[in-house]
Amino acid sequence: MSVAIMQPYFFPYLGYFQLVQAVDDFVFYDDVMFIKKGWINRNQILLQNKSFLFTIPLEKQSQNKSIRESNIAWGSEFPNKWLQQLQSAYKKAPQYVPVMELIESILQKKTETIADLAADSVMATWQYLNLEKRFHFSSQMNVSRELERAERLISITESLGSKHYINAKNGQELYQKEYFAQHGVQLNFLNQSLPSYSQGNLSNFLPGLSMIDVLMWNSNEDIKSMLAAFTLI
Repeated sequence: MSVAIMQPYFFPYLGYFQLVQAVDDFVFYDDVMFIKKGWINRNQILLQNKSFLFTIPLEKQSQNKSIRESNIAWGSEFPNKWLQQLQSAYKKAPQYVPVMELIESILQKKTETIADLAADSVMATWQYLNLEKRFHFSSQMNVSRELERAERLISITESLGSKHYINAKNGQELYQKEYFAQHGVQLNFLNQSLPSYSQGNLSNFLPGLSMIDVLMWNSNEDIKSMLAAFTLI
């Protein structure tokens, strides 16, 4: 059994989903501080053959609040304007209809917090791909928030009955395999690959966009192959 722990992002890029694919249990780290101008409530889509950054507006956005405490500012800008941008961007994409239905089904819930909306975007995408995974929220787990960063990750991993924690590749700057091993937990890092695919009329592939772009242009079977394009180091 293996565990990954990551902040919930709204329709994150393919590499995030590869991390989900790599583990048995995935924990949304929703009770840590919200980071402004990060990727929790922002992402990029392909609009007019260019990368376009969109932002989900939040009420009284603050880095003094946790992700769980950050509420969405529902209104005409979001989701109506954003849905119009998606239509303009992807109306000719082969999977436009089912993917828009997926997105609209998530938005119809009008969840209060960005934590729930972002997590829903990941879990609903996983169901859309007919894949299974055990998902959890750190805010619902009986693990102290007062622990040092690495200690808390170890405690969450162990609380799920696992001794194997997998982190994103950039976690190598923060965590040491030796430290985790001293606490009885194996630490690996995900070395992901972002396979190219046809993006309509775009001549040069633009990687790293929201999973929405991947879903719009590819079949479920092709996406499942992309999810496996990683190695553990």
